[in-house]
Amino acid sequence: MKNKTSFLNKTCTQLLLIGSVGFIFSETVQAQWIFMAHRLEGRINELTQDDANGKPVTQFATVIIDAPANKVYATAVNVASQNPAVTITSQDPQALKLKVSEGGKSASLNVVALNEQSSEIMIAAPAVAPGQDPTTSIVMKSILKICAQMNKVCQAGAK
Repeated sequence: MKNKTSFLNKTCTQLLLIGSVGFIFSETVQAQWIFMAHRLEGRINELTQDDANGKPVTQFATVIIDAPANKVYATAVNVASQNPAVTITSQDPQALKLKVSEGGKSASLNVVALNEQSSEIMIAAPAVAPGQDPTTSIVMKSILKICAQMNKVCQAGAK
């Protein structure tokens, strides 16, 4: 009986120790993620997809903003609806997705909650023509407008 109790005590102690170590490391990982998100906040990252001939076809942009996802999405919808040249073609407030068109070109926006106070905006649209200033792209202008509306500083590849 004594051996059984001793064995149970050791097993419980080991499980408690393993659980504590796991908790400590999970907190460390979460803290590192928060640190990284703050470091990347406001940095607009762009990527262009080319066709088989190397011609730019689609441009993507992302940015992390220190704001709740629902607020970021509502701001994006507000920015789109304030522009008379933009038509909102579809909205999904539950999934935080928005599709718009402007001058025959379409763009899609998705907001992802990273945590309660940080979000990532992802936009895809037709690529800028070769030789054209990349700051005139739909994805760049859209993100900059949303950031400005939210009083957030966002810059291409900044920080």
